[in-house]
Amino acid sequence: MPEMLSWMPLWLVLLLAVCSPVNAAGPSIQLQGTRLEGLYSADGAVESFLGVKFAAAPVADLRWRAPQAVRYSAPVTEAREFGPACYQGDHITRWYRDLIESFGGDPASISPPPVSEDCLYLNIWRPQERGTAPLPVIVYVHGGSNRGGWSYEPNYIGENLARQNVLVVTVAYRLGVFGFFSHPDLAESNFALLDLIAALEWLQQHIGAAGGDPGNITLVGESAGASNVSHLMVSPQAKGLFQRVIHQSAGWAISDRVSRKQQLARGLALQRELTGSAGSLDGLRNVPAGPLLAAADRVFEDTFFDPVVDGVTLTEPVAASLALGNFPPLDLLIGTNADEWLMYLEEDANLEAWTRENLPGRLVEPVLSYARQEPDSLRALDRLITADRFVCPSLHFAEVVAAAGGRSWGYYFSRQREGDKAASIGAYHGAELPYVFATHDDWLPNSADDEALTRSMMTYWVNFARDGNPNGAGLPPWPAYTAKNSRVIRLDREITAIDHPSRELCDLLPVPSGAAHGHE
Repeated sequence: MPEMLSWMPLWLVLLLAVCSPVNAAGPSIQLQGTRLEGLYSADGAVESFLGVKFAAAPVADLRWRAPQAVRYSAPVTEAREFGPACYQGDHITRWYRDLIESFGGDPASISPPPVSEDCLYLNIWRPQERGTAPLPVIVYVHGGSNRGGWSYEPNYIGENLARQNVLVVTVAYRLGVFGFFSHPDLAESNFALLDLIAALEWLQQHIGAAGGDPGNITLVGESAGASNVSHLMVSPQAKGLFQRVIHQSAGWAISDRVSRKQQLARGLALQRELTGSAGSLDGLRNVPAGPLLAAADRVFEDTFFDPVVDGVTLTEPVAASLALGNFPPLDLLIGTNADEWLMYLEEDANLEAWTRENLPGRLVEPVLSYARQEPDSLRALDRLITADRFVCPSLHFAEVVAAAGGRSWGYYFSRQREGDKAASIGAYHGAELPYVFATHDDWLPNSADDEALTRSMMTYWVNFARDGNPNGAGLPPWPAYTAKNSRVIRLDREITAIDHPSRELCDLLPVPSGAAHGHE
């Protein structure tokens, strides 16, 4: 073939390339009403369908309404480009740039995506060779404090994970004031949860046509994404739409950080600021997205965009549902990183001041006595905040799910990248994601140990998605987590089952407790 190409005209060489078996016609999925046409990976082994609309654009009169079903009218729909991110500021772009700079990389290597209120799109990756049996489906919900983030951030690209013979989906949902808004004229408050429910309903209807199993869906979330998944676990409207949950770094999700009453007051304050009155919502729906976001940044500056009990999407707090067992039995893989809060601490952060401000008085001295075992006060404070906001609620979550008839598996991710720069932030919030998706950024130190850990973690995650048990041939055994057997798997250069290093600290701390922010 190379000898033939040497004498062929350029136009004929290009024609042959276009008409090769992989490129002649892109991959497709036949839906009701249209055919999605996607892309092949560079090696042809993975098919992707990008920017697939799963609900009508929530704009104009549909702002702050439940998502409406999408209607496909064109016989062919191109699914070769990501859709715009949901409307947001630069919160996550700044987070990435700070992280990249801390590793000595070029902050300009990350660019903000285009944003729009018309943003309810999902992305699908599937192996090109997949046999006839339907594949388990992994649905990933991104983090970002529910203020930012998008479904195709560099670490969430599903191509490499799909190579493990699973179908991977990443989804978008409305953010900030567009996705979490309370007003007396609205029955619902949690439009972001409604978006995620709409995406799951779309998958129930269409993922079979893509080769996925609608009866075997694992919902995965990290940080605020995992918080939203926690709320979907107990939402009556999400019942039956997924079977398993992977919950990464969001133990604080079972705390009530904000109420509908508080959000109603802020919603009316926003309306008064933008329209001069607190009457009908029509005027507020007509405010352009930019001025609305700017005003919301002021009105909601010191609060969280969390789901609230609105009587529709949520009928009681997550903690109450867990205490009462008001959720269906499911499989849960849950864990946290060793140094979730270290990167957010100022050099002059005070261990004793934080403890006295955030914990009940009777716990201050016992907790301080335990924390001071750490040789460095900053590390001690990180250990305490990580335990209080992430680890202890997560372990409680695992116990409750196991006691309710599900299966739980706990992890402790402690892998720290090599080099002095990495040592300053440790196993930081979000550090596990490049291992789950095999998407190690160029600016991250990456060794053979990191590649080995990546292979193991991907296999654990995929095994769990397949049948609810992460264990498999060639992997260190991972014990199920119960109140009586509270061992977790340590994910590091060496993988082994351990008693969680913060277990004794968790015995001192109340659950749930605390609040968090950052890249949630």
